[in-house]
Amino acid sequence: MKQNFGMLLLNCEEKEIIMIKKLYIKSNPSVKEKWLNLLMQEGIREESTLDETYGYYNEEDELIATASRYQNVIKCVAVDSTYQGGSLFNEIISHVMNQNVQEGFFKHYVYTKPGCKKGFEYLGFHEIESVDHTLVFMEKAITGFDAFIKNLESLNQNAPNTAAIVMNANPFTLGHQFLVEKAASESKYVYVFVLSEEMSAFKAAQRIELVRLGTAHLKNVKVLPTENYMVSSATFPSYFLKEDDDVTFVQARLDARVFAHHIAPALNITKRYVGSEPFSNATNIYNEALQEEFKGKLDLEIVDRIGNEESIISATKVRSLLAEENLDAVRHFVPETTFAFFISEEGKQVIAALKGA
Repeated sequence: MKQNFGMLLLNCEEKEIIMIKKLYIKSNPSVKEKWLNLLMQEGIREESTLDETYGYYNEEDELIATASRYQNVIKCVAVDSTYQGGSLFNEIISHVMNQNVQEGFFKHYVYTKPGCKKGFEYLGFHEIESVDHTLVFMEKAITGFDAFIKNLESLNQNAPNTAAIVMNANPFTLGHQFLVEKAASESKYVYVFVLSEEMSAFKAAQRIELVRLGTAHLKNVKVLPTENYMVSSATFPSYFLKEDDDVTFVQARLDARVFAHHIAPALNITKRYVGSEPFSNATNIYNEALQEEFKGKLDLEIVDRIGNEESIISATKVRSLLAEENLDAVRHFVPETTFAFFISEEGKQVIAALKGA
């Protein structure tokens, strides 16, 4: 059986190879075809969320190894089975990590199969969490997950009936505010985690500030960044899972395990609130997976989405209205604090970016 992700095998004959190259898979059909063929050969699906892709070619101009990066997450690693067992895996992963550093990322992350874990451990990666025989989430960092958890422990209020919410808040809406207010009214203390990933016209710092402003009236609420430890669909890998539903389910299980095994104990959290999404199969799958993983550890409350006279309140709807510059309609979907941002100079830049998207 082939080892995806370049699992190191001993006593494999080294073969001469050409220097690593950047692969322009979006603009060069010939390069993309070779890349896809190598991925398929090693049992890996194409991944669309990539910033850069690199490859090694042999003397016959055959692509024999590849690795990609999305921000500081290493993705789509494949080494031709003929070349596995030598230094090629180490070289290409080290190259991608060097590119991360040049882009200002000093922490490196990978999601890999359990059988490939040792190859990454050899390069200094450590396991954060795993999902059975499906996936291992790993990190290489000087101050990483352990430091993140210790910082959370320093914020622990030691309060009974402590709850948490995880949100993207892209942007913060009346629906988000309702969810936080409900949790705050039913809990002694609430931690609201906002995804830290830069993935939209709204920067992470803007999103977390809008959440803080929109919940400032709630004295038992603390807003925190997720950093790299609560997974988004952009960073999570789909390339070695067979179906999109599998991706959602495994992502939710990984999120749930990181949260239940590490984050919740650090903050004495006993309950997590999530919003319902009646028209989203992915959200339903996600919530079902959370329920399964939390059983016996944490309570999960699924809260029905709220609406106004026009429709269900959602961040997607707000972004659509902003792109149309329909601020009169937007006012009915967001708190005053969020609306004030939209009419600021900084907010106008975000609206311009949404229009051009």
